[in-house]
Amino acid sequence: MKLFLGLLAALPLSLAYALAAIFYVLLYHVVRYRRSTVDENLRSAFPQKSEAERAAIARASYRHLCNLFMEILCSTRMTQSDMAQRMSFPNLEVLADATDGFEKQAIVLLIHQGNWEWMLHAAMEKMKVSVDPVYKTLHSPFWNQYMLDARSRFGASPMPIDRVGREVIRGRKRKRLIAMLADQAGPRASGYWRNFLNRPASFYRGADKLAQTLSIPVVFAKCRRTETGHYEVLFEEISLPPHDADPELILARYVVAAEAAIADQPETYLWTNRRWKKTPPDSFFENQSQEPANDASVAGTQERHS
Repeated sequence: MKLFLGLLAALPLSLAYALAAIFYVLLYHVVRYRRSTVDENLRSAFPQKSEAERAAIARASYRHLCNLFMEILCSTRMTQSDMAQRMSFPNLEVLADATDGFEKQAIVLLIHQGNWEWMLHAAMEKMKVSVDPVYKTLHSPFWNQYMLDARSRFGASPMPIDRVGREVIRGRKRKRLIAMLADQAGPRASGYWRNFLNRPASFYRGADKLAQTLSIPVVFAKCRRTETGHYEVLFEEISLPPHDADPELILARYVVAAEAAIADQPETYLWTNRRWKKTPPDSFFENQSQEPANDASVAGTQERHS
């Protein structure tokens, strides 16, 4: 398998995208990989859109998924400068201001949109600091190690999600960015539950607690495709120390930013993820009556931090 992936990774990007187009036909039309999951996710996220509009988003998202797969494979042989040339950071000053010119660490919250793997490598090249991703261990030992090797090629130190607290505390004086793909499904009992794209969803608690405990700034990074093989990353301030007394506002503002990014370019989001498979606890429904007040608080704190 590793040899086969190495051969694919050795392809020039032009041929890689041609192969991705073949993968798209197989994945979408022949295998119909998670078509029902994607259709259900899009139907819930965009009830105001027509069936034809949602079908167009689905097809485009599968094309992007296949391109992304090839881009991730190619990242194992591309140079860091190759990826940096394909990633632009138009408002890097937002992150620079939050970190005092990258002199202190920050938590950068991401979603599964665009190409988050290239973003990590390109950011290290542009900012000259380590970008250490937090990861959830994959079920396949092969793919888990493959992604760890790919992410640590240029000196990054990936951190498993179950040890991130200890790792961040241990390295709290380092100049680095802690990257978290925070839209992954969190635990049912102890997660932060909130409506996400019109359905109840659980999020991991961690970014909020670390930010509060260690006075770490939190920034959202939106990765959008500008053309095939090219992306731009836009930063948005989520919370700066001293943080609000309620740590859940950090996650609440993240969800708002994530939904806006997805609405802006839905075809580059990972819709095949079974994100909403967990049933919320009874306490979630009991708290629904308080959500308008919470939303007002989120809007108010976002205005203060802008």
